[in-house]
Amino acid sequence: MYINVKKHILSNSILMVAVVKIIAALLEGASRVLLQKSSSATPDMLDIYLWRIQLVLSAAQIIVTALIFYTSWKRLYHYMTLVPAEDQAMMGELQKEFLGKKNASLSVSSVNRLLQLWAVIFVGAELIYDFTSIMYRRFIAVLMDALSAGTGTGMSDGTFVMLYNMTHGFKYLEILAAILLGVVMTGIFLSDRYMKIASLLILALFLISFAVLQMQTVNLMGREVGIVWTSIIYHFTETVGLVVLSQYLARAYKGL
Repeated sequence: MYINVKKHILSNSILMVAVVKIIAALLEGASRVLLQKSSSATPDMLDIYLWRIQLVLSAAQIIVTALIFYTSWKRLYHYMTLVPAEDQAMMGELQKEFLGKKNASLSVSSVNRLLQLWAVIFVGAELIYDFTSIMYRRFIAVLMDALSAGTGTGMSDGTFVMLYNMTHGFKYLEILAAILLGVVMTGIFLSDRYMKIASLLILALFLISFAVLQMQTVNLMGREVGIVWTSIIYHFTETVGLVVLSQYLARAYKGL
């Protein structure tokens, strides 16, 4: 069985999640500008107020994302129950025969599987990301204490900056891999090689930046800001990348 080609449940769900992530990123960025850190020589994650704001925003993202996918699933389930379960296979065959190219790109059962897949990725991976962020923050705090106690010079020799940049990619590796896995699985369902290639390119770019590129420092509004390229690639993927993905699915495929 196939749903109406004008119903874009999966792509709209991904788009709404992307909008939620963009809003959360803007709020977190605004909080970093407005709030003064306790120490300019420490990463933003060690500031207790910024850290609490990040946790609240992350929790809000999880709740809103779960509501988005639950509402989308209820909507899809409503369409599925319009036809008795025993008649859905026959209805699908009739739709393929009479609608031809005007039919939806995937059956309602396939859309349902993809909807569940992306729900697990966005909610489950975000929970794991929060846990790894907490552990990584503890690691950075212990590392700073060890360097300060051992050398007495803190970050003046650049040792901490180097270690921070080398390890920061681990914080994003899991959730980025989960998002790219979702893109690849969607591409497999749709037999879309472009989605698979795009995922491979983003992963390669992330790994190269993780292994090769060093952290850059820029002056922004009178304060030095360290740019970690793995962080830039991840946040770009989870915001702009998801918007592009949702629009691609809505325009390239019917009923998705």
